[in-house]
Amino acid sequence: MADGTPRAPAASRVAATDRLYIIDARNRVERRVLLDWIHATAGDLGGDEAPRWVSLSIADGDQALDLDALKGRLGEAAGRDVVPLRVAWRIPHFERDRALKFRHLIFGDPRQPGALRAQLILWRDRRRAQILVGEAASEDMLRARFLTQAGGGDAEEGEREFAAFVARQAGLALDVAERGIRGTRYKVPRFVADSLRTSPKFRAALADLAEQLGRPVGELYREARPLMREVIAVPGALFLDLRARLDRMMFGGYAPEMEVDAGELAKLRSALREHPTCILFTHKTYIDGATPSRLAYENDLPMLHSFGGANLDIAVMGPFFRRSGMIFIRRSFQDQPVYKLVLRHYIAWLLTKRFPLSWAFEGTRSRLGKLMPPKYGLMKYVLDAAHATGTGDVHFVPFVTSFDLIRDVEEYAAEQTGRSKKPESLAWFLGYMRSLRAPSGRIRIDIGEPVVIERAPGPDDRRALERIAFSVAVEANRVTPLTVTSVLCLMLLGTAPRGVTEAEMHATIARVVEWARARAIRLSRELESGDEGALAATLDTLMAGGLLTRFDGGSEPVYSIPPDHHPMASYYRNIIAHHFLDRAMIELALFALRDADRGDVTEAFWARVDRLRDLFKFEFFYPPRDVHRTALEAELARIDPAWAKRLASGDRGVAQLIRRCQPLVGHAILLPFAEAYSVVAEILARAAPGEAVDEKALLDAALVEGRQAWLLRRISSEAAIGKLLFANGLALMRHMGLAETAAAESLPARRALLAELRALANLMESMRLQTLALADRLLGPP
Repeated sequence: MADGTPRAPAASRVAATDRLYIIDARNRVERRVLLDWIHATAGDLGGDEAPRWVSLSIADGDQALDLDALKGRLGEAAGRDVVPLRVAWRIPHFERDRALKFRHLIFGDPRQPGALRAQLILWRDRRRAQILVGEAASEDMLRARFLTQAGGGDAEEGEREFAAFVARQAGLALDVAERGIRGTRYKVPRFVADSLRTSPKFRAALADLAEQLGRPVGELYREARPLMREVIAVPGALFLDLRARLDRMMFGGYAPEMEVDAGELAKLRSALREHPTCILFTHKTYIDGATPSRLAYENDLPMLHSFGGANLDIAVMGPFFRRSGMIFIRRSFQDQPVYKLVLRHYIAWLLTKRFPLSWAFEGTRSRLGKLMPPKYGLMKYVLDAAHATGTGDVHFVPFVTSFDLIRDVEEYAAEQTGRSKKPESLAWFLGYMRSLRAPSGRIRIDIGEPVVIERAPGPDDRRALERIAFSVAVEANRVTPLTVTSVLCLMLLGTAPRGVTEAEMHATIARVVEWARARAIRLSRELESGDEGALAATLDTLMAGGLLTRFDGGSEPVYSIPPDHHPMASYYRNIIAHHFLDRAMIELALFALRDADRGDVTEAFWARVDRLRDLFKFEFFYPPRDVHRTALEAELARIDPAWAKRLASGDRGVAQLIRRCQPLVGHAILLPFAEAYSVVAEILARAAPGEAVDEKALLDAALVEGRQAWLLRRISSEAAIGKLLFANGLALMRHMGLAETAAAESLPARRALLAELRALANLMESMRLQTLALADRLLGPP
């Protein structure tokens, strides 16, 4: 009995006395069905020739089993095969649409009927009861495996532990056989607490901890038992099906099929089958955490264990999600060593047994659209568990979900501009679920190459943890595609307050697509194919959602984004901003050098690029400077192969490079950040000597000052008004040493930074005007 292909025993060739049947029966009806099968296949012999069997209710869960009968049977004949049996109850037509009903929460899973229900099923259709025969193993083989895996035991207690081990092995073999008819999506962990309790590594770790704490090891065992019940998820088929149905309901406003590359899905299937795997999804909305589990369920991949805060483990919701694979963990447990040890070994056990984990890489939803800095907590737990238990070859798989429309964005935009956030209540949740029924376009999934950790770093190696997280972030950014929504928002925010005609829109999209293909940047299906019908459908969805408006009263349609929707549009623009960052830096450095002397401006160009990199270091992920410079040189070469010669020729060469940069994107990418930072810098520059910086008060003041600046058009868009933008600006100034208590010597530096940021914003405004002038020349009326 082990993981592998199930095989039936050759009953006709082996005597009944050479076999011990373990009957996994929940009730008398199942027991009778299995005994009928035994006697039909092994022969209806009596006396010493009668088949040997033991009945246990293994499938019901991890509750204590009555092992006395099994303990008595084991050892009667050491070379005898142990053969596990179970009844699998089929649901008519279930494989077609997997339409399990919520009423089954009340009446029970039809795959696990009670005695009366089972008897009724047999009367109606006996074929619904399918006999499962798990892979057999000899008692000698099982005892050798027991001694290797669990360390055995002494005398009476050892025999009892061996009987429990055999029962667990029988259950696992039957689970393998049952997955053969039901699917891999129902691969769930079994007997976790018993497996941990008997694990030599867990025992050794608990003994070491007992010695460190000066407490009896038995006392720690007793403390660990309820902690295991608290931490360990107990997923089952019924709740996996119901969770899948809930996921489908949440995505009711989107196209029925999620778009995913077949090759990437095949790679993910292989990784889940062969390696300890963690799926790290980028978090843009309340519902994107459901896309990995939905993808796994619909494609018959192993179920994913996700993580949730222990504060969510409440009545109804807590048991439901625990039984569909959620692991609830405490927010803080630094001073709880037994809890920490249980969690660490549970995570390691899941990884070793190839049960994949999943969590939000950023820890919480991005309020700006772009990838937020990673949260290290869960990744550290996983790596600490792998390090402590010697689990190697851990795969971290970046997972990116793209939506045409995200229903949460309006809430995020309101929250960033200082408006009060709606409290999360039952009424709020029901309203949110109703909003998800509105047409919202398509969902696309992109799966990055795994970041493979052959040997987990030690728990104190912070630099290694940061490198791993950075690698995941870079790969997640790489596989984030350009979508119609994000490209339109980039384009229209770059021309605002001017709109674009339909011809301008199509021409600009074509240029962006051509630019992206040259750089191997991913494109959504409608951008890749150039399907005008799909593009029109997306435009209709965006207009119905209020993000986009179209004016049809003139000679040709004109598209624009309403000014009060700029914060929402910036969210979609920011999702893809990192793809254009190198291009934006090049453009800004070139514009800053337009009026340079005729001499070589190469050194000044790279100095400008380095300064931009420093100014926006809290917004984007950068590779090391030498690697980044190589990437920038490659982008320059794509703009103009003779870029180095043109920079060396001074202002005339710079002007030629600028002309080859069309369409310009730098202002559309970086202007909101520069304007937001300038608001913070102005508040700091006005401070009186001796005035300390109170972060909360400053951010509140920045929201007010930002609104005033927008009304006076000192900033170009409400997209520059946001708490997170202001917080990053303050972080930059703190990093520069400009956010300490105001002093006479620091105030000039604050004013100098303010002047620099305003000059940068003015530079980008000139870029915007040049873009508009070019559009008028190329596509305007004759």
